[in-house]
This record gives sequence, C-alpha cells and structure tokens, in this order.
Amino acid sequence: MTIREELHRLVDELSEQELAEVRRFVDDLRAGTEGEEPFNRETLAAIQEGLEDIKAGRTVSWEQVKRENRL
Repeated sequence: MTIREELHRLVDELSEQELAEVRRFVDDLRAGTEGEEPFNRETLAAIQEGLEDIKAGRTVSWEQVKRENRL
C-alpha cells in the first residue's frame, strides 16, 4: 500500500471533528511550504514572550495551576 493509499484509509476512519483538525493542519502545512508563515505575527510574538518568561523563571507548576483551577 502506498503512503497516499494509507493516508486515504486513515482519513476515512476519522470523525468529522478530527477531519476539521486535520484540515487545519494541512492548511498550515501547505502555507508553510508556499513560503508563508504557518503562524501569524501575533502568535509568533506570544510564543516568543512565553519562551522569554520560561528563561526568566516566570512560570508556575502544573500542580499550582490545578490547585488554582480545581482541576
């Protein structure tokens, strides 16, 4: 079975919600291969800010998040 055939088989087994997620992923993937940024500038800035927070130690533990949000 070729990769294309295998992907078709897998896609046929997905729920509608899963298909929507796959569609977004494929759209992002295609945008990236066409020279476009897969993330907009706002998203990239938020990612950069998060990385800077991690480096500066501005983080909370998962245990603290669960306590505060009663998860």
